[in-house]
Amino acid sequence: MAGSGLRLDLHNHTRFSSDGLMSPAKLLQVAKARGVDCVAVTDHDTIEGALEALALSDADRSLPRVIPGIELTTAVGEIIGLYVRETIPFGLPLDEAVERIREQGGLVYLPHPYDLFRRGTICRTERTRAAQLADIIEVINGRSLGPRAGIKAARLARRLGKPAGAGSDAHRKAEVGVSWVVVDAFPSRETLVSLVASGRLCNGLSPRGYTLNWGMQGLAPVTRMRRRVVGELTRR
Repeated sequence: MAGSGLRLDLHNHTRFSSDGLMSPAKLLQVAKARGVDCVAVTDHDTIEGALEALALSDADRSLPRVIPGIELTTAVGEIIGLYVRETIPFGLPLDEAVERIREQGGLVYLPHPYDLFRRGTICRTERTRAAQLADIIEVINGRSLGPRAGIKAARLARRLGKPAGAGSDAHRKAEVGVSWVVVDAFPSRETLVSLVASGRLCNGLSPRGYTLNWGMQGLAPVTRMRRRVVGELTRR
């Protein structure tokens, strides 16, 4: 246990992501069981899972609170929009993608900026600019392939004066609640950045966990292919 405070997990997926295996309801149930108080639901290039999770959370206040979001594929890699409620087209230039997030009153979260072997990581030549545009930089990712990426991300956040965030990046039950930020209050659009800036990062990954993540990354293309074959996916 990380001590007193609320557990905030800023990066999670449901079956609305091509490689996600949980329903929004299952994500919330497992997060609740593991002591997570607030989750960002950030499916790949769609807001559907986030909106479904938000409705479930609003209807049952015993479930974790939900920040609706989207992990958006830009022309140069992925960024996350938090507090967005409308899907944004994928493949946009970075600046336009950021503008679309901000038009909705959203915040920009840069996920796993140094996990170079991860599908969708922001490209090296645009990394610093993406970090400058971001409100929060993810320095702990529950699917990270090793600690070095997080160390580099923390240095980048310090250099740019950006708050450091953490998210499980959960795609399946076993990954829920692996990484989080301990904050003093439930966040809102207006308070999230300051709460994260003063929060405490927690990483549940062990050396064994990093090793297992390599296997999980290898399974992701298999998951996407299987879901296409059975007709669960109609795009990408």
